[in-house]
Formats: sequence, C-alpha cells, structure tokens
Amino acid sequence: MNVQSHLFVLAYLPLALILWRVLGGRLGNRAARLFLLCAGVVFCGWESPLSLLVLGAEGAVSYALGRRIARDRSRGKPLLWTGALLLLAVLAFFKYTGFALSLTPLEGAFAPPAWLAPLGLSFVTFQQILWLRDCYDGAAGEDVSPLDYACCVTFFATATCGPITRVGELAPQLRRPAPFSWDDLAAGLYCFALGLGKKVMVAGVFANGADFGYAHVWDLSPMDSALTILCYTLQIYFDFSGYCDMASGMARMMGVKLPVNFNSPYQALSVRDFWGRWHITLSTFFRQCVYIPLGGNREGTAATCRNIMIVFLLSGLWHGAGWGFLIWGALHGLAQVVERLLKGKVSLPKPLAWALTFLFVNIAWVFFRADSVSQALALLGGLFQGGWGLPTKEFAFALPLKVMSEALGFLQNAVNPAGRALTYWAPLALLPVGLGLLALPNPLARAEKFRPTAWRAALTTLCLAGAVLLFAGVDTFIYANF
Repeated sequence: MNVQSHLFVLAYLPLALILWRVLGGRLGNRAARLFLLCAGVVFCGWESPLSLLVLGAEGAVSYALGRRIARDRSRGKPLLWTGALLLLAVLAFFKYTGFALSLTPLEGAFAPPAWLAPLGLSFVTFQQILWLRDCYDGAAGEDVSPLDYACCVTFFATATCGPITRVGELAPQLRRPAPFSWDDLAAGLYCFALGLGKKVMVAGVFANGADFGYAHVWDLSPMDSALTILCYTLQIYFDFSGYCDMASGMARMMGVKLPVNFNSPYQALSVRDFWGRWHITLSTFFRQCVYIPLGGNREGTAATCRNIMIVFLLSGLWHGAGWGFLIWGALHGLAQVVERLLKGKVSLPKPLAWALTFLFVNIAWVFFRADSVSQALALLGGLFQGGWGLPTKEFAFALPLKVMSEALGFLQNAVNPAGRALTYWAPLALLPVGLGLLALPNPLARAEKFRPTAWRAALTTLCLAGAVLLFAGVDTFIYANF
C-alpha cells in the first residue's frame, strides 16, 4: 500500500490510529497489538498478498533463532551466522539474481517473481539481522513475544522505507505506548503533514527536472546538465526526509518514538559528517554489524581504510544491484578514506568545507540515479562542454507540477499572451527556493518542543490538502525501491 495515496491518508491511517487507541483503552494492549498486527499484514500484503508467505516464514525463523541465541549466548555465534546468511540469501534471491545473471550468458533467463518479494525487503532484512545480533549481545530484551516481534516486523510506519528499528527498542513501546496526548497527536500530525508535503509538492517538482534531464542526457546544454544534477540532489533529499518525517509523525500519533534517521545532511561539513546525518539507522547497522566485526579502527590505518571501503561498497550494493550503485558506494568510501588520511593535516574554512562536501555529494548522486554508467558519464561530461548560458526553455517548462504549469500558463496569457517570461522564470525560481529550504531545521527537531499555533495549523492544513489534491501521478518514495 502506498502511503502517498488517498486510500492510506483518508482511510487506512485515521482508522488505524482510532482503533489502536480505542482497543488499547477498552480491551487492553494485547487487543491493540493484535489489531496492529492485522493492520500491518494488510499494509504489507495489500499489493502482493503471497509475499506475506515469505515475510512470515523468515520472520518465524529469525524469531526462533534469536530466542535460541539469547538462551545460550556462549554457543550462539554459529546460529547468528546461520540466521544472517539465511536472511541475506532471501534478499539476494529477490534483489540480486538479475544482476548476477547479467554477468553470465544466462542474462534474462530467469527473474524472481516480484509478487513474492515482501514490501521493504531490504529494511526488514536488516531489522531481523539486528535482532539476531542484539540477542547474541544480550540487548534484545527477555520479554519479546512472537506477537511483539510480528508487530515490529510489519509495523506500517516503518515497513516501506524504515527507519531500521531495533526490536528491543520498538517492542516495549508497542506493548506499552505512551498515554494519549493531544500534544503528541498535534506534533505527529504536523510532522506527517510536512513530510507528505515535502514528498508531493517539493520532491515532485525536482523529480520532473531530474526525469527530463536524464531522459535527454545526450542533448543537454551545460547549464541544463548542472541543474539536472541539482534537481536529483534536491529530489532525493525532500523525498527521503519527507518519508522520515511521515514515519515519525505516524508513530508519535500512536505514542511511539522512532529513532532519528535524518538530520539535515546537506549541512554537513565532511562526507563522514554527511553519513552521520543521512539514513542514520543504516549507518548504525553497518557500523555495528560490519565495520566493528571487521576490526573497526583497531588494527591500524591500512586495515581501517579497508574496512571503510568494504562498508561503503556493501552500502552501495544494499541500495541496488548495478554498477552505478557500486561506484556511488566506492566514491563515498574513497572520500572517507581521504578525509581520514588528511585528518589533522588539512583544515578548511567551514564555508569551503561545506561547498566541497555538497559538490561531492551532488556528483556521487549522478551514478546513483543514472540508468547506466555511460549515462552518468555523459551527464557529467556535459558540464565541460562550451556554451554555458541560461537554462533552456524546455528544461524550465518541464519543472512545475501539472497544476502549477496550468496556473502559470493562465497568468501568462492574462498578462502577456505573446510572452513566456512567467512560465520560464517562475519554475526556475523553485531551485533557489529548494536550496533555501535546506537551511531550515527538520520538523522532527521542532516537534520535540512542539506547541500548537495558528500558523502551524495553517501549514499542516495546507500541506495535507495540497498533497491530497496532487496525489495523481506521484511516484512512490525512492527508498521504497531498496
């Protein structure tokens, strides 16, 4: 089920929130959790009911292995490895079979059935591996029941795009959520509405620019190439930060707090700082389950640099099966290796450090977004052509959402039917506006000390109403593909 749909926003979510509170208040928390499990099953299996067979099977196995590991941690390492490899094998089958076969003469001979792949498979795989690891470390909690575990794995707020949650932290909150609070409801609704607005009304605009540019990558002017790169940088930012806001908002309305997963990453002053702010729970997973077991930084500089590269190559592979994702991961790994080697030797002014970091992130995103390495190189090569100038009118006309384009066309005809100044410059003005929005604090930070006000109520209403009216044609969240 798509969270950016009329069905979810107008029916599923309100009904889930009301029944969660009503059942918890009148029949007890067990009844509320049973309902939550049913709601999660409906959410995860809405488009592919048979995928619930895979999700249920691997959930049952991982829970049983985790309990077994927790009972005898002295002998738990073989079970930990067995469980992790089984989970990764399921992920690899659905996600990487096609890529692996493309490297052999069997390319195209077989494709895993998409209707069997669970929703958010990459996220739920890492969540279950963390569960096994926490059981081995004694950090999972002793009172996690099968119902608790099933609720965590199918929790609709995190199923699509995370954050990657720890069962030992989420299960107690679902078992004993915070008492109902109007402040929590208001703060959660505020975060959810702003996140939805980011996705539909902001990310959607920059998605238009990125889609146009990548579709015409061989014919772009240098300025159009640069703006195409910037559009995707802004698109993925508002897309992913929007979902993080929505997930935390949904959870808070239920009396649950999720881990922070996004913290103004484009304000970072280094690539390492960027990864301390972007997809924080993924970085935490790789640090605890890959980097530290490999030795971390305890075995000298060369081994540390090797471990960093392994982590980021795996991060690239987690995001997708393709050379572009591997190159993206390798670039981020190399950048962090260089930063580590230069630490204490080079000190940059903060504005320059920010500019270099932001420029690097923009360039790396090209390989992440491109359909092929050749397409990525063509787009980057377009920056070095001659003939820099204003963006083309084709690029400007591609930017606005359909309703905005129609409104601008109406105003242009009313003011000057023969001209195109308004329909050209107004869409381009959205780019500096998007850059300006990067400087604002995250709604999650403001929600911690949230107080309802008239302007916040108006902004919430505007975002909800605008998003609902503009749902048609909006793509799913980028990270839902991972």
